[in-house]
Amino acid sequence: MGSKLPLLFVFVMLFGLTSANPSKMRKPYTPCKNLVLYFHDILYNGMNAENATSAIVAAPQGANLTKLAPQFNFGNIVVFDDPITLDNNLHSTPIGRAQGFYIYDTKNTYTSWLSFTFALNTTSHQGTITFAGADPILKKTRDISVTGGTGDFFMHRGIATIMTDAFEGEVYFRLRVEIKFFECW
Repeated sequence: MGSKLPLLFVFVMLFGLTSANPSKMRKPYTPCKNLVLYFHDILYNGMNAENATSAIVAAPQGANLTKLAPQFNFGNIVVFDDPITLDNNLHSTPIGRAQGFYIYDTKNTYTSWLSFTFALNTTSHQGTITFAGADPILKKTRDISVTGGTGDFFMHRGIATIMTDAFEGEVYFRLRVEIKFFECW
């Protein structure tokens, strides 16, 4: 019994140290790189083929491909090739393209699942940034994962906070994307 008491004391001390306030023990994360970009989505509606940058490619049975489905757009899949700008002006010079898709995936509220890549091609930034995650559209800000990149963003990972900056009905929306990289190579 006497030899077990010091061992028990050491175990209790180690447990106490490891279960102390973990927020004080963790090193706060600071981004190694930040970017703020905007992308502009113009949904094809059957009449705007010249300006459209996205199109419905799948819809629930009985729906058409030029109008989003009723009941929170559930079942629509949209692909896009949208311009990316440094400011919120659609007519600013694009610095790249946002390419990917979003799926409206909930029947009782507006939400989607996003998977896309920013392909940047400027003197300041060359390469791609890949994103994926859920987008509860009605929330003011939403976070999605930055899962990787190429070029200037090789193996970068982090979080992108997206915010709907503007929208016009179901045809146009603009997203503000604040990217915080926490792993930079």
